[in-house]
Amino acid sequence: MEQVIVTSDNAPIWSVELPFEDGSLYPDGAVGCLIATQRELAAVTADGQVRWSHEVPFYRSREPLARDGRIYRIEDGHIVARDLVTGLPVASIDVGPDAFSLDFDPWGGFVFREEPQQGEARLRSVTTDGAPRWAVPMPHVADALHLRVLGDLIVADMDNRLRAYDRDGRLRWVSWPHLWLTDPDPAEIPPAEQHDDVADLLDYDGTRLLTRWEWRSGGGFYLVDELGRSTPYITTRQVRPAPAVLPSVDGRPRLAVQGPHRQDELGFTYTVWMVEGDGVAWTHELGVAPTRLRPGAGGTLLVSSTPTQRRWDTYHWLKTLWHETFVRCLAPDGATRWTWYAPGVITLGPLARPDGVVLVAAGGRLYALPA
Repeated sequence: MEQVIVTSDNAPIWSVELPFEDGSLYPDGAVGCLIATQRELAAVTADGQVRWSHEVPFYRSREPLARDGRIYRIEDGHIVARDLVTGLPVASIDVGPDAFSLDFDPWGGFVFREEPQQGEARLRSVTTDGAPRWAVPMPHVADALHLRVLGDLIVADMDNRLRAYDRDGRLRWVSWPHLWLTDPDPAEIPPAEQHDDVADLLDYDGTRLLTRWEWRSGGGFYLVDELGRSTPYITTRQVRPAPAVLPSVDGRPRLAVQGPHRQDELGFTYTVWMVEGDGVAWTHELGVAPTRLRPGAGGTLLVSSTPTQRRWDTYHWLKTLWHETFVRCLAPDGATRWTWYAPGVITLGPLARPDGVVLVAAGGRLYALPA
């Protein structure tokens, strides 16, 4: 067997066995984390103890919300609040059996999608006690998959446009590349073309969102402000999706993206670009394609790579794959701060806690790496 020698320059603070095999990793609103599947929910403390693990009613969207010591998810047609310390239910409001995809609204309540098997799909907002605030129709079942809060507005993709709604459910603007309508009459909104798509929607700087629009002949990243005005940011299609937004040293946001790759006689070289303002502040080269880009602490960037489980099972015994199974922390200037090579396929994370500790799961265990 051919050996590839790799050495981590960062050692875990602790590790703990995962409470279940599948799942996703989320912040808990404090300094621990949550691990969730569609039927299970667990909390891990800051020092690596599994505080609790519960089977929970099935929910199509596994993502729980956490705020003020409570965890929120939709269970059996109710928005259920669970105590962060015990994981047990402490409050519940009835929102109907078709509720799906829960999020916080900017007015202290909740917003969610409603998808009946028959009838019209809607985007709904309710108060903390479940009182209806408003409901707007969704033209397509796939609408509102991307949803963000911008100031006192809810911005969601509807009919492959971005639409902003206020506290009363009033449509304040509609935006798409280079064009926007303020307080539009729905009849005035041009229909989207076949290949139009809102591919991503991210928080940017508190007054703008970052969206990736795609259309038949092009696509790119745009900044959208509180009035719906869209400004081109990155229009080359050499940049791949799933960027990471992180603050710069002077407070201006920066955007980490996977740039183009090149091939020579030695193989492929992949690049990570750090875009700042109108230019690229630095680039970082990798011998394998990055799987995820995530913001770290203090302006750092977390870059991870992992093979699929099938590739690991097929090739690791023949040629070790440690060199393509890692988390790397890049300093604000692009220099490598540390690299940690995982003992198996990375299944969760990386996720940076508020204190900077990096959480990542591999080989059936959750690891905490110092910032």
